[in-house]
Amino acid sequence: MLTRRLLPALLAAPALAQAQPTPFRRPVRVIVSSAAGASLDTLARVLAPAVSARIGQPVVVENQGGANGLIATQQVARSEPDGTTLLVTGDAIVLSEIANPQPGLGFREAFAPVVQAVKAAQILVTHPGSGFRDVQGYIAAVKAQPGKLNVGIPALGGIAQVVHEVLANRVGGLPVEYVSYRGGGPATLDLLARNTDALVITLPAITDQVRNGAIIPLAVTTGERDPALPEVPTLAETVAPGFDIDSWQGVLAPARTPPATLAALNTIFTEALRDAAVSERLTGLGFAVTALPPDQFAARAAASIETFGPVVRALGNAGPRS
Repeated sequence: MLTRRLLPALLAAPALAQAQPTPFRRPVRVIVSSAAGASLDTLARVLAPAVSARIGQPVVVENQGGANGLIATQQVARSEPDGTTLLVTGDAIVLSEIANPQPGLGFREAFAPVVQAVKAAQILVTHPGSGFRDVQGYIAAVKAQPGKLNVGIPALGGIAQVVHEVLANRVGGLPVEYVSYRGGGPATLDLLARNTDALVITLPAITDQVRNGAIIPLAVTTGERDPALPEVPTLAETVAPGFDIDSWQGVLAPARTPPATLAALNTIFTEALRDAAVSERLTGLGFAVTALPPDQFAARAAASIETFGPVVRALGNAGPRS
């Protein structure tokens, strides 16, 4: 039986809990370093409601594409480090750091990792009118018309261009003209309009278009077929044995964000990623949920620089079509 002394304390407990200090006293802005429709945008918008439910504040997703993600990077890096302005980005942030370093805006100096949320395959696709239906046909078409085919990439010097260059090195050269965009959304629209001949993009950005036949898949870049599109072969099993490259996406906070706030953010985003509905939605699109903690996220970013640095530097002055 409850005593008269204990009962008031129990009744007051919820009020005391609500009065505890929280780092989220206003809406959280999630800045996406690509235009709407890209896989980064999809990730942010799938996560936003689950994160909002856990912090008790609105989560507002804003797209800041352009300049290979530099606009978004600058905005978040210069924001108040209080946990209410975050960046959703991918390996492009470290690859662009190799090609075009910006003082004070590097991954390690300007940001604090929150969580590496997902990883995903890159995929080589074309439109129904291109005339080729498999990666072997694509390679043959490129070699038969050196420099004539246009290949869309979501960002200049990003992971899509890197994997195409690695493939080119494996198959004796693929002389194409790259067309860069402000993210995967505009790149996909141009492929659908048949303004480009092929596109390399993060798989979840075009899962639905592949399933409905609007886009023709040629091959994925991971060592195994992707469960979201199991009918699509790998580069490894078709033209480049051993080929195995994926890409990552995650959440960053400004440097100097207090450790307690970073810890709270990591817990909240990890819980959101492991939410059954969120995980099912992301997996169905072709993401693999990783939810890696900050130290492992930082290690993966460093590995990307080491692995792909030589390829990015070798790209030299390759640029978008005017």
